Amino acid sequence: MKPRILLTYYSMTGHTRQLAEELRSALQADLEEIREPRPRHGLSGVLRALFEAILRREPPIGMPSHDPAAYDLLALGGPVWAGRMASPLRSYAHRLAGRCPRVAFFCTEGGRGAQQAFDDLGELCGKAPEATLVVDAEHLPADRHRETLHRFVVKLRTELPAPGQ
Repeated sequence: MKPRILLTYYSMTGHTRQLAEELRSALQADLEEIREPRPRHGLSGVLRALFEAILRREPPIGMPSHDPAAYDLLALGGPVWAGRMASPLRSYAHRLAGRCPRVAFFCTEGGRGAQQAFDDLGELCGKAPEATLVVDAEHLPADRHRETLHRFVVKLRTELPAPGQ
């Protein structure tokens, strides 16, 4: 029996959503999008995103439909804002990520901050990731990050024991 993987992500612009869909297909994972009751639109949404990220806020998020405790691995992903993880992802990680025995992290970023975001996620989850994946703005098109995505997927497949082991 193959390990059960839940891929949970937040995306404001759609870049992380695209990456999450690619990962879902490659890992044969269940997919959970983190949703907010008050979506971010326009300049005010961007400013709110930056403000919350810098201050490490945890905004309200919608109730997820998948329980991470039912999975062998939780792959968490989102954009990096102002050198920090996206605040809705912080909310999810703080409330739910500790329920899964193993985690992996992925992000999209403009140029910096992935390691800080991953460190913060690790603290919130209470565990180190099995693997990490960073896709920067230059490598957003699928053909530009195919090899890095493949390495991430292979690492997860080799690191995860079969259920019950």
